Formats: sequence, structure tokens, C-alpha cells
Amino acid sequence: MKKIKTVIGIVVVIVIAFLYAHIGKVNPLYDRNLDNSEYIGTGVFEDKIEQTFISSEETLDGITAKCQLQGDATGSSILLTLVDEETDEVVAESELKAEDIENSKFNEFPFETVHGCKGKTYRAIFESVNEDVENTRGIGLLYEPKTEDNTSLQINGANTDGTMIIKTVTDRFDLETFGVFLIFVIYIVFFMKFLYKLFR
Repeated sequence: MKKIKTVIGIVVVIVIAFLYAHIGKVNPLYDRNLDNSEYIGTGVFEDKIEQTFISSEETLDGITAKCQLQGDATGSSILLTLVDEETDEVVAESELKAEDIENSKFNEFPFETVHGCKGKTYRAIFESVNEDVENTRGIGLLYEPKTEDNTSLQINGANTDGTMIIKTVTDRFDLETFGVFLIFVIYIVFFMKFLYKLFR
């Protein structure tokens, strides 16, 4: 009976770990070791910001970008368009309103799952909607001052040295999260057994 309970307990833990490990896996395009103070703000941009990158994932479910609200941004928004560079086809769109943006935080632009992405080059196009450049009212984005491998950046039509502070999002099973969760559970079990023997 004790063995059956143990087996059931192990199965339950594995199932919970499996479900827990289905996450929105993020892959940053920028250098995460770079100090935040080196980031450059675009301010309220008039035209478009275009960032090309190569997908390291088989599917894409969104992009997160660090956003900055400029002045009273109420009524403005940012439209994200994801374009397949090879075919020039729009494969996804997402719009984020200023009212839903957390200032100076990563905000997600979710879209329907795009399949067959691994190794493909995409262009993420960010466009301001209802911004007021003259009065600095709208939404700005951030970029780092160096160009990462296999990327290019254009701001308002001009080639720019830099890489946007964005991450791709993929909803999938993550083996690392699965393993860490199991190790944590095993640690707790052995720790509780140790305490039980110590105070028995």
C-alpha cells in the first residue's frame, strides 16, 4: 500500500511539473548583460521602427517590448506587424493601447500562433497610432546602442546602430523549467524527511 501511494505521488508530481513547465518562453534579441542605463529611448516616434531578427523557435505567439509613456498618452497606441522577410507577407498583427501599458515595463503584444518559424528572418514593425510628436504625447520604445548578430534596426526610415529591447514569446513546454520544478520538489521532500528524523 505504501508503494502504491509513493508511485501515485510521483505520478502526480510529474503531471503537475509537466503542466507547470508549459510557459511563455521568452528569447531576448538584445544583450541582457548590458546595464539598463545604456538603453536609448526613441521618444514618441513619427513613422515606424523596424527590427529584423532570426527566430530561434519553431513557433511564435507574441513579442514583448519595453515601453515608455510620454506625456498624456491617453488615446494613443502602438501597432505591431510581423512580416516574413522572405515572402514579405504579414504573418501577425497586434495592437497595444496606452491605457493597457505598464510604463517602463515589458508589455506583451500577443498574436495568433505563427508556425514554421525556426531559422526564418522576420521584421517586427512598430507604428504609433494617434501620437502627438510636437507635444511629446504618445508611446516610446527602447533600444540598445549596438547591433546584435543577425539583426538590423531602422527608426523612422533610417538605418540605426542598435537592437530593440524586445523578446519573442513562445508558448511551449520548457524542459529547464520542468527540471527545476522537479529538483525543487525533491529538495523539499528530502528536507521534510530530514526534519522528521531530526525531531522524531
